[in-house]
Amino acid sequence: MSENSETQLPEVFDPETQEGGFNVLPIGFYIAQVVDACVAQPKTGDGYYVGLSWQITEGTHEGRYVFQNITFLHSSTQAVEIGRRQFKDLCVATGVAEQVSDVEVFKYIPCKIKVGIQEDKQQGIYPDQNRVSRILSLEDPKASKAAEPKAATAAKPESKTAATPAKSEPAPANATKANGPVVPPWRKPAGSVGDDIDDKIQY
Repeated sequence: MSENSETQLPEVFDPETQEGGFNVLPIGFYIAQVVDACVAQPKTGDGYYVGLSWQITEGTHEGRYVFQNITFLHSSTQAVEIGRRQFKDLCVATGVAEQVSDVEVFKYIPCKIKVGIQEDKQQGIYPDQNRVSRILSLEDPKASKAAEPKAATAAKPESKTAATPAKSEPAPANATKANGPVVPPWRKPAGSVGDDIDDKIQY
């Protein structure tokens, strides 16, 4: 090793005080805003997609990021159709009614997003990741009724007339109380055009 090589960190890293990895967010609606937006081509070079970094702004998971790719142009007409619907939802949710030529117009406008969980169906080697399936404005009636998911399902109260005490419902498999550390806004591609199409398009 060269004597001139840089090996010193700018500050000491203590593993005992740091958290590793993070859990996916529970399925549900969250208030979030786009903090980063770009237009890029998939690895295949087929078409273009809009990459969005959503940051949750309220609730238990405030500060966490969710990443979304919306297909804009592609050889698959089905992918384009689904992507254009999502892009229209984005415009409506953010109040952008004029013609769009730059995705910067969508940044820092609070919306309500529905977050799901996507699995690696083809190879099963990548961890589960969150995906954005709906984008709604805060004024949308559907958004006002949707609450942030709870960490666990509450137990059912015992019935006075029941022959045997009611049992508590088990917590959902995807429920978690762990926030996980806030991740930086680097782009981590996520599915955007439906499970079947996602398996075919490589971002």
